[in-house]
Amino acid sequence: MSKRTEDLFQRVYEAKTSQEQAAAYAEWADSYDQAMAESGYVSPPQLAALLAEHCTPGSSAVLDVGCGTGLSGIALKDAGFAEIDGADISDAMLAEAAKKNLYRKLTVVDLMKGIPEPDDTYEGAFSTGTFTLGHVGPEAIPEVIRVLKPGGVFCLTVSDQSWIDQGYEEKLPALGDGLFEVAVNEMHDHVVSHNMQAHFLALKKLG
Repeated sequence: MSKRTEDLFQRVYEAKTSQEQAAAYAEWADSYDQAMAESGYVSPPQLAALLAEHCTPGSSAVLDVGCGTGLSGIALKDAGFAEIDGADISDAMLAEAAKKNLYRKLTVVDLMKGIPEPDDTYEGAFSTGTFTLGHVGPEAIPEVIRVLKPGGVFCLTVSDQSWIDQGYEEKLPALGDGLFEVAVNEMHDHVVSHNMQAHFLALKKLG
């Protein structure tokens, strides 16, 4: 991995505000796909396969939360999903995603300020690499669950360090009380070059 990629990787994960995060991703957008390929970022196809186990790909509308440049959209498409909307904090990353012609629509979204979609919109939601240090924590999960239809599933990764530092083990039961259940919680490789693993979760909306 190049020195520039290492520096950007560090900036992204050490961001203290959404503005810092968006600025780092704006600088990284044009080389992000290559950098993640070199880093061994293996989560998207694994997580897309997990979502396909819980949603019918051909008939399910899915929200790709933190879609970035669209690497996750490629994985979702390969898993059979056709109706995909993307949301990300960085308009520069979304501009790269638009070039891939994978998404019905792309929207700049700060998860901590809310998703501009009505309740009960999607059958599924997907997010890899967003619920991690320097990004968002477990408190943002209910907002994603809000836009799912009852019985819909949110599949996401949570990096192993984030799981500990942001208190997912303790917070998930309270956040999910009456709102969602944890259908799957498995550990898999996430970013191979950094020896990073992640919890792969499937959260099913109740009701």
